Amino acid sequence: MRRRVRQLLPMVLTVGFLVSGITPVWAADPEIDHLLQSPVGKDWVTNGGNLTNQRYSTLKQIDTNNVRQLKGAWMTRLKGSGFGGKYSAEATPLVKNGIMYLVTGNDDVFAVNAKTGEFLWERWSGLDQKISTVCCGWLNRELAMGEGMLFLGQLDANMVALDIKTGKEVWKTPIEDWRNGYGITNAPLYFDGIVYTGNTGGEFGVRSRLTALDAKTGKILWRWYTLPGPGEVGADTWPAGTDHAMRGGASIWNTPALEAQNRLSPSRIDPS
Repeated sequence: MRRRVRQLLPMVLTVGFLVSGITPVWAADPEIDHLLQSPVGKDWVTNGGNLTNQRYSTLKQIDTNNVRQLKGAWMTRLKGSGFGGKYSAEATPLVKNGIMYLVTGNDDVFAVNAKTGEFLWERWSGLDQKISTVCCGWLNRELAMGEGMLFLGQLDANMVALDIKTGKEVWKTPIEDWRNGYGITNAPLYFDGIVYTGNTGGEFGVRSRLTALDAKTGKILWRWYTLPGPGEVGADTWPAGTDHAMRGGASIWNTPALEAQNRLSPSRIDPS
């Protein structure tokens, strides 16, 4: 019996060292991650309200009995941003701690006091107004929020992170070159240190993808292509000897939903 214990002891110690060496993985922004997984209350921190994209709020102040009594409290003009026939306004503002964050069809971002409409900061995109690969109007469908930053995709196919307190640019990462037909109009999704975005360009024969970026640095972590390439499962649905899969569109221009317990994991990875 004593001999058996001596034989088992190294094994137990080895397992013990392995277990003790495990470092718990903490969410990069636990407050935002909690809000993203909870019913929506006073704060609206992502497109669709939370990870489910249900756009449902649990607030009770407005109901069928008093909705007709609603009236304007203030109005703020966004200094001419996104004003003109080529622009659309499709973004729902984000709201956190009494501050409202808005983005216009020119990818300009504004932070205003949600009670008064007073400007707190503004960030102008400086987009080249000669971009020729915007198919259906100049627009931005909303921002994402996490780790003290706001994230937005631009019509020139750049993903950008802004300091949420100042609007200063933290990083900018090109997803592609707009001259190749790419752009970004979808509202990105932030969760647990990663920013997810799609792209536009189906009208220009691009190969569309879902791209995941490190929220802190903007580094591209992986890409998942919406159409399989040569040698991948499903590629044989395209005529043999063609490059249709490489220019077949299938753009992602809406925000993906994400199951927090089983984060998006790509089956086709391209970390370059």
